[in-house]
Amino acid sequence: MLAKAHIAVGMAAAFSIVRPETVAEALPVIAGGALGCLICDLDCENKSEKSDSSRWRAVMALVAAAALIEDHLLDAGMWRSLGQNGQYLWFAGLAGFVITCVFAGGSGHRGFSHSLLAMGLETLCLWLVFPAVAVPFSIAFVSHVLLDMMNKRSVRLFYPAKKGLCLGWFYADRLANKVFTACGIVWLIAAIIICRR
Repeated sequence: MLAKAHIAVGMAAAFSIVRPETVAEALPVIAGGALGCLICDLDCENKSEKSDSSRWRAVMALVAAAALIEDHLLDAGMWRSLGQNGQYLWFAGLAGFVITCVFAGGSGHRGFSHSLLAMGLETLCLWLVFPAVAVPFSIAFVSHVLLDMMNKRSVRLFYPAKKGLCLGWFYADRLANKVFTACGIVWLIAAIIICRR
C-alpha cells in the first residue's frame, strides 16, 4: 500500500487499541502512530514509491513533533518520562533508534525494515526514550506490515531469513490502496469519537 493507506490504518489501529480518553493520553498515540505507520518505508527503492513515502514521512514527522511540543506545553507527561529509564539508557535508546533506521534504509525494500526484528529493536529504543510512545508505535508498525503482506510483493517478516511472506491479494498502488485509505479514515474518525466518550 502507499503512504496514505498506511497513515490512515496505522493511526486508526493505534487509537482503537490504546483508546486514549484525554488529549494528554492522545498525544503519545499521535506521536507513536505517526512514527510507526511509515517508518518501514525508509527502504523504498522505486522512485515513485520513494517520493510518496518521503513526502508523507516528513508530514508524519511534523505531526509527531507537534504532538511532542503540545505535550510539553500542556505538561502532559511524555517529556516528564524522558530519561525515566536513566540518562545512559535514554542516550542508548536514541542512538539505537537512529542506527536501526539507517540500517533499515539500506536493507532493500521490504527487508529488515519490515521485520519483527526491526519492530522489536525500534520499539525497545523508543521505550527507552519516550515510554508512552512505544506501544502506539508498534501497533502502527504492525498495521503497516500486515497491509504490505496483502500485496503482490513479499515481506521478510522473519529477517534475516531470506524467504518472505506474501498473500498476493492486491497491487499496492491500485484500487485496494484507495479502499484501505478511505476505510482507514472512517475507522480513525470512529475511533476518535469512541475514545472521546
